[in-house]
Amino acid sequence: MDLGVTYIPSHLPDHIRPDMAHLADIGCTEVLFALQENHLYNLTGALRFGADLARQAGLRPYAVIWGYANTFGGGRMSKLMLEQPDLWRVARDGTRTAMACLNHPLLAERFEAFTRLCREAGFLGLFVDEPTRQACFCAHCQARFSGDLWAASPAEYEAFQRATVHAYTADLCRRVKAVDAGLTTITCLMPVDRSVWEPAAQIPELDMLGTDPYWLLPGMRMTLDEAVEHTAAMKELCQRYGKQSQVWLQGWRIPAGQEEAVYLGGKALAAVGCDSFYTWSFRGGLGTYEVCDDPARTWASVTRLYRELSGQPPGSADGR
Repeated sequence: MDLGVTYIPSHLPDHIRPDMAHLADIGCTEVLFALQENHLYNLTGALRFGADLARQAGLRPYAVIWGYANTFGGGRMSKLMLEQPDLWRVARDGTRTAMACLNHPLLAERFEAFTRLCREAGFLGLFVDEPTRQACFCAHCQARFSGDLWAASPAEYEAFQRATVHAYTADLCRRVKAVDAGLTTITCLMPVDRSVWEPAAQIPELDMLGTDPYWLLPGMRMTLDEAVEHTAAMKELCQRYGKQSQVWLQGWRIPAGQEEAVYLGGKALAAVGCDSFYTWSFRGGLGTYEVCDDPARTWASVTRLYRELSGQPPGSADGR
């Protein structure tokens, strides 16, 4: 089982280097750099140096365009959305929202361009971050629906939403493979989007499919047993369709007093035996708006787990 962590990077190589060494020391075999558009255009150090520094530490480097075009997840600071307001989603009442419509063709085109930058920098693959169902009634959605979207029944619209997630994911994976067939394509679909799992598993250009059962997230209303069941279901699905499987451990916004649950729950998720085990994110999200109540204790739980899973000797209390 490969072990990795999402790393929201500095642009300074002297900061990245010791972090990569630390990840290797706790047992990681790879790392996912969470690059934003700013890393690609302005603060380019993470793009220029990150993959090479990871390799020097013995890690395989992958990249995610974190918060890409404000589609989902964190990191929503998109220059593209400022330059291309036509990408904005349109609600049923005509209200526009600064989140890109998954049916807009420019979204996949620009992702392909970003893929080229990542490949040239030495990253081994691209991660498509949590594509999920959207509510949009723009002209591109109308065209893909091939009918009157406003007149669609709730069941028809929900089916269209699922089909949109599948089409978007498939298009991005095809674009990555068009840049370089050797690049690894990875995506994560949330438990709430379980109805889309099987169609996604059938995408020929998708190499790895995962899920993130964040049972410790406040308000999630998920038990650890349910998180394990989601993980096992994902593993079985991937085996059935010949994909690599991945599961994500929550290491962000952990409430105070739940840090030990990260370790214990992580052991339960790891026991399912997916091909890849990842944690979001490095050092409990310290320095981000996703920070845990006690990031040091959370990270200590993650490092304890990773050392055990990889057979590394125990480290210090702070995870170093």
